[in-house]
Amino acid sequence: MKLINQTLFAAVILSLAAPAAAQEYRTYDSRNGEISIGTQAPTVDAMRDAILSGSANRIATTLEYGERVECHACVPLLEEALFTNEDSTVREMAAWWLRRRPFAINAVFHEVRTVLANDPSALRRARAADALGTFMIPEGMPYLVTALDDSDAQVRASAVTALGRLNMPAAHEAIASAFTDADRDVREAAVAQALYVNDFRQYDALMGLLADDDSMVRQRAALAIGTFRVDASVPALVGLLSDENLRVRQSAAWALGRIGTTEARNALNEGRAAETHPLVLDAYNVALATRR
Repeated sequence: MKLINQTLFAAVILSLAAPAAAQEYRTYDSRNGEISIGTQAPTVDAMRDAILSGSANRIATTLEYGERVECHACVPLLEEALFTNEDSTVREMAAWWLRRRPFAINAVFHEVRTVLANDPSALRRARAADALGTFMIPEGMPYLVTALDDSDAQVRASAVTALGRLNMPAAHEAIASAFTDADRDVREAAVAQALYVNDFRQYDALMGLLADDDSMVRQRAALAIGTFRVDASVPALVGLLSDENLRVRQSAAWALGRIGTTEARNALNEGRAAETHPLVLDAYNVALATRR
């Protein structure tokens, strides 16, 4: 046994002393943020060629490796990509890379906010809002708040999502104002941002969505209310236990279980007795097993 241990120990020492070239390395995997050994930053020409190639994967990978490469010729190409490229990953990576250009970002920021305010194309305005969110520059907030009054719903949805990405307490009221937007996609985006930002407290406005005309908005609002554990929402959630949509009923039951007050648990017990759908009954059982 002693001899075996000595042999194993020697093998370990030899493997540690082996030259680097003999070792195996995992290849680049963007999902895990891995970079293989020997990876080089791209040249300026390589970056420009990648952008012009139109390949989403090539552009994204090259920009990631070229985060600190000062490619002045790349700036106008990527600025235009913010508005014209059909791949959202390319647009996001373009904004991410441009944000890191200390000598170009001010001019790019000016162009993006000008497009958001004045461009006749709603698609370009929406993509400008997306870019401002990716830039994460606090000075972009007033322009995004103004965009919440845009005539196009896609622009308004992009603006409220961008406000969430800025994650500024001063934007919480603007996000809550989107709860009453005429378009369900905008309202749904606003609920998502309420969950994304830190310390959101506009609970009264959020509770109003529990009576929304759209079942998906009601469902997402119930889940958000449960996440925040808003005690005052119990009567409205109880009303949703008889909603025609089973997913809304499931979400309401889950939210009541999260809140967990005596009133909420009593409502769950009463609601379970009247419920017949097995999926909703499962939600009741989970909710009643939840401890605050």
